[in-house]
Amino acid sequence: MNILLVAYFYPPSSDTGAARPATMARYLERLGHRVAVLTTRAYGELPDDAERRVFRTPDLQLARARLAGERNIGSLYDADTYSGRPHPLSRVLVPDPLVAAWVPFARACALRLARAERFDAVITSSPPESAHLVGRALQRRRGVPWIAELRDAWTFESLRPPFPTRAQRALDARLERRWLGSADAVVCLSEAAAADLRRRGIADPVVITNGWDPEQVKTAPDSGVALDPDRVSLVYTGRFGRGRDEGALVDAVALLAREDPAAAARLELVVAGPMTDEERDVLGRDVSPARVLIAGSLPRERAVALQREADALLLIAHPESSWRLNYKLFEYLAAGRPILALAEGTESGRVAGGLGAVVVGAGDAPAIAGALHRVVSEELPAPAADAAAGYAYPAPAEQMAATIEAVTTHRASD
Repeated sequence: MNILLVAYFYPPSSDTGAARPATMARYLERLGHRVAVLTTRAYGELPDDAERRVFRTPDLQLARARLAGERNIGSLYDADTYSGRPHPLSRVLVPDPLVAAWVPFARACALRLARAERFDAVITSSPPESAHLVGRALQRRRGVPWIAELRDAWTFESLRPPFPTRAQRALDARLERRWLGSADAVVCLSEAAAADLRRRGIADPVVITNGWDPEQVKTAPDSGVALDPDRVSLVYTGRFGRGRDEGALVDAVALLAREDPAAAARLELVVAGPMTDEERDVLGRDVSPARVLIAGSLPRERAVALQREADALLLIAHPESSWRLNYKLFEYLAAGRPILALAEGTESGRVAGGLGAVVVGAGDAPAIAGALHRVVSEELPAPAADAAAGYAYPAPAEQMAATIEAVTTHRASD
């Protein structure tokens, strides 16, 4: 099949959201399909774009980056410290600011590509939710079967800043129902997000969870982070915020330090990822004799290496985002290290618990302190040897290909 994949987040973007589209495109190609990728120019370009059929469009976000003295938009978010503030238009434009900044360019490019060659299907991957406008346009204007993929839930426990007016919220809900309801197929990454859409009668999604890329693990270099060999290193990679609050975690480390200083003296909490000034202040609290090491923002390959060098890995998901099934969980499974999941009441917690991780509430400092004691006592079990295998590529790509084939077959029989 000839497939057009539309994804705003795509390499060289280091956002976690870029990993799934990039890996999916590569493995769909290995399954024998022809894949073109439509994305933004805001994160820069790669030398092999033409060879890999990656089409990058203009994006008004670039002007925002240039005004801040940066070459691309990624520089605003990938530094060791970033503002954490939402886009200034995120409470104005529905469903998101990119409906004006990027989608008009992407829509025009997609229609131009579809006039030049026949696509058997288009996949639009959100966030941003406005990306689905591109698939809707190709479906309505060119008759291309459209699969709408939601990496995040849309209005259900949304991670976006809330809209201030009732009219905006109503429009957002109407767009969700109209766009997803008209797609030929909807794909969700977690059962909780899919169940919400079924319950509200919007769509009957296929669930294709995230997965990990065996090749990325094989090629991971050394992390370059100096872990303390005399301590048990509990590693967290990625950002906080958006349902991943660090406050209770630091409270738990401080509680362990007060109640069992000997155990705390063996603990090293390692955080690798960009953070806001406020997050840095929280993590900078005195929790001695425990140690908190802020490793800064690492390239993805070094972050994967750090996961494999850890004694244990930390996952955070708060129940206000119960649908969240972190991409990080699958990378952690590939690392084969014990996992402490502060994710009770979430899809991440459910899956992690089923795979042998220790799961406690993300806001329950005493429970976290108890789990940290198990970490330093090295009582956490590692995932079963075959736990990661069920979530490895090419399985997600095979599921996506089967979904596309089902859609195209159904279209052909109509």
